[in-house]
Amino acid sequence: MNFALLAISNNTKRLAQCLLLLGVVVSVSFVFITKNPYDTGDSIMHYLYARFAPKHPLNLMHSWAKPLFTLLAMGPAQLGYRGIMLWQCGLVAASAWLSYRVAERLGVPYAALAILLCYTAPDYFRIQFSGLTEPLFGFVLIASVALLVAQKPGWSAALVSWLPFVRSEGFILLGLWVVYLVWQRQWRALPGLLLGYVLYSIVGGIVLGDFGWVFGRNAYPTISTYGHGDWKTYLVGLLYLMGWIMAVLVALGGVQLVWRASRKASWADSLFRAELLVVYGAVAVFVAAHTLFWVFGLFGSAGLTRVLTVLTPLLAIIALRGLSGLLALGHTVQAQQRIALAVAGLAVAFLFTGLRMEMQWVRDFGSPGDVTLAEQAATWYRQLPGPRRPVSLESAAAARALDLDMFDYQARPLASIGGKLQLEQLPVGTLVFWDSWFSPMEGGLPLDRLQNDAHFRQRWAGSAYGHANDPNSGTCQLIVFEKVKQY
Repeated sequence: MNFALLAISNNTKRLAQCLLLLGVVVSVSFVFITKNPYDTGDSIMHYLYARFAPKHPLNLMHSWAKPLFTLLAMGPAQLGYRGIMLWQCGLVAASAWLSYRVAERLGVPYAALAILLCYTAPDYFRIQFSGLTEPLFGFVLIASVALLVAQKPGWSAALVSWLPFVRSEGFILLGLWVVYLVWQRQWRALPGLLLGYVLYSIVGGIVLGDFGWVFGRNAYPTISTYGHGDWKTYLVGLLYLMGWIMAVLVALGGVQLVWRASRKASWADSLFRAELLVVYGAVAVFVAAHTLFWVFGLFGSAGLTRVLTVLTPLLAIIALRGLSGLLALGHTVQAQQRIALAVAGLAVAFLFTGLRMEMQWVRDFGSPGDVTLAEQAATWYRQLPGPRRPVSLESAAAARALDLDMFDYQARPLASIGGKLQLEQLPVGTLVFWDSWFSPMEGGLPLDRLQNDAHFRQRWAGSAYGHANDPNSGTCQLIVFEKVKQY
């Protein structure tokens, strides 16, 4: 990519297209290079819900799996995990393009660089290779913002109404649209905010016999089972999401907002009000909400900062506002172009510094230990003589490696329900794939319970570092037991 294109001030769209093409080519290449699914729990579990939704249609109405995400991911998931990755790459590309279009509509200088900033945000790049809900949520969010700044409030309201069915935090962000539409006296657009909820409530009434299922079957308990954390978790996470260059620009963008807000003329501009509420406001509300949930241990919060990746297309716009402040240091067009070029170069260069918040090859693209173990155990399993045996497990990575339908309780009998063990219910011959994280944490099954039970015998075992060849990453285990006799 020739960054001298930045000097072509009359061809911003061409630059944006080139940056997007480069981002897509690199991302799609990594789909076939990476061995890391980003997260070996939720990421693979969301994929499995979508993968087996045709056989288990109620997966499409599962609160935790997220109905709209599962519906849209179902097609790509039939192509396997790399199918999901390719779909996620498409969502990130569309989001980056919309970030550029919103920045352009808001009159932000060098709007095309929004695409570059999206792709050089380390965690946003990595999450393309997951099965998580964040890329779709970020796409629906930036698309709704794009419609709003394009003076299409009705369409924006209708689209953003589906956000809670991709991730539950969408309900919080709907409030920003209410404030904006009331502020702008866009009364006709307000009912559109109920579209997603009304339609899914009707579907739930027909399929589940429960019109109130959206809240009545909420997967997240009010008091989180994961405890609570401190106030700075998500602020530090935001820094790790963006990397140093984008973080500095976003901070400058915040300063620039304060300066613009101090000018009375700004408030008369509907685009300023939209930017204030659904760009800056969405970032502030989202981070504040997750911080409160984690500090007070609410709504199933586990302190996972990856959720902040949904904000990347908005943060890119804020970062460009910060860049516009730096451009003021250049007194000529040529000087400003050199500043923009330098910032773009630094954003790319910092990815390869090896800093913890930037890219690290083994950690980010190598096979995690539990994935490696799952694949080794699956190879052993496929070599067993006779018909396929039932498998009891909690590890999504192992289920993916086995291509096991986790929702077929004959193929996958449960060793526990609601944290209560029921090993006596497992058929003789069942193989229990015990892993060192999900089995005790999610299934309530300690290793010694199987080791000290004469009804089970060990058949296979393996251990590995959390990250390949990194002894500082901890270790993980996978041990397979066979039930050899009934109680």
